[in-house]
Amino acid sequence: MNKASTNRSNANFGNASPTERTELLIACGLMGLVGSFAPILINLVATSVAEHSFIADTISDLGRGPHKWIMDNGFYINAAGLLALAVAAAHAHLGKWSWSLGIFCLLFAALVTVLLGVWDKFGGTDDMSVHTMLTFFLAPLYLIGPLLMMPAFWQGRRRVAWSFAISAVLWIIFGAAFKLAPTNIDGLLEKIAEQCPKVGDGPRQAAI
Repeated sequence: MNKASTNRSNANFGNASPTERTELLIACGLMGLVGSFAPILINLVATSVAEHSFIADTISDLGRGPHKWIMDNGFYINAAGLLALAVAAAHAHLGKWSWSLGIFCLLFAALVTVLLGVWDKFGGTDDMSVHTMLTFFLAPLYLIGPLLMMPAFWQGRRRVAWSFAISAVLWIIFGAAFKLAPTNIDGLLEKIAEQCPKVGDGPRQAAI
């Protein structure tokens, strides 16, 4: 091989992008959908099985008592969906530094969600249990994550970008409403807030 051919080969190698595996992205997208909507179905089942009030009782209320395994599994399935989205986003990386930070937000959100299932007890020192403290980590992750990933779509897929922004704004609105609401309706507001990040999940899965 002559020197010119060698240079062309090195140039091509340097500019080559890794091959995306469609089946991996589809599998991750499906797992992301399951992780997004399984907790809703679990809450509906728990309404009858565990005498759980869909409106007045919070998700964490279901995570206590003899039927806590129901919601614990919901936490773990949701975490698996977040991990799947992180794998897909890393595999089909869109090349911006903010996208990389968004992937870490997905990973940390998955970790916090698993820990919420592990530490499902309340109380403790000054009424601030490990479970309660963990919930405060989700607020910035669900806000910052979509906003970090949004710029990757701003030039070519503006609607997808807006869905990310909308999901972040809705999360903050309903999350704040949940914290300020009376206990007879806070369960419903929490469940709405928990689904707000999913506004961006569908477009995110389709885009990936």
